[in-house]
Amino acid sequence: MARVFKFVDLTGSVLHTIDDPEEQLPIPANGQEISIGPISMLVVSVMLSSTSPQTYYVRVRSAARH
Repeated sequence: MARVFKFVDLTGSVLHTIDDPEEQLPIPANGQEISIGPISMLVVSVMLSSTSPQTYYVRVRSAARH
């Protein structure tokens, strides 16, 4: 089953959408720091919102790069 990750900011705006048709990406965890291109983000929450395809809303906030 395919998965879709929608990364949203604290206001609910979608920042990035990643299709994962072969389920190769791990589901992000709360508190995890992730990078998409040059942007670093901290995961605030993860919510499964749909099952066909599995769609995860990953709420993030900006994280300072080290």
